[in-house]
Amino acid sequence: MNYYKFLAAGQVAPFSGQTWSTDWLQATATVPCERGLHACRVEDLPYWLHDELWSVELEGPVTVAGHKVVAQRGRLAKPVPQWDADAGAAFKRACVGRTATHAAAEYGDPGGHLLTEVADQLLASGNRRTEADPFAGVSEVALHLQRTATLSGREAAARLCGYLADAVEMAQTYPVPALGYVAARAAQARRPDPTEDRYEAERRWQTGWLVDRLELDTSVG
Repeated sequence: MNYYKFLAAGQVAPFSGQTWSTDWLQATATVPCERGLHACRVEDLPYWLHDELWSVELEGPVTVAGHKVVAQRGRLAKPVPQWDADAGAAFKRACVGRTATHAAAEYGDPGGHLLTEVADQLLASGNRRTEADPFAGVSEVALHLQRTATLSGREAAARLCGYLADAVEMAQTYPVPALGYVAARAAQARRPDPTEDRYEAERRWQTGWLVDRLELDTSVG
């Protein structure tokens, strides 16, 4: 199993303030969210985005607790250099694009094709660096369609267009993980699908994006 750790700049754990290094850290006990060395599996990455990403080694029993793991011993193995400011910005664009995708799916025609175009452009920009403003005009489209949907009594479509307008605004100043949360909440805000949890499905999509962008090894063994 491959384990990872997102850290604040300087290899500092963002919640405990513990500085990690390639030397082993030892905990006296393991209590999820309270004591022990916390890390995550590849599928947990979207929940813990921060400044630095490292692969880590854990020893002793490794307990899975929700979207994290905890062990009694741990140390840094090597950095994941592909996770940098450019990757973070690309993730933001991709999450806004996904929010537009959910709005388009809920909106349908007429108007949904505009949201699909927005989504396609943002998702494509997530795979390359861009100097132009990737969000130019997106809020205007979202707010126009939100008003149209509201006037026609299409509450779900109006709500999703609101999510898209909020996501564009947040992408300018909010930290990277906030955009992952917004996209997942937008998925959840769609009409229920009895076959899947839309929130968790969106988090799985984000995991796939991170695996591809960061070239992570997902093999078992």
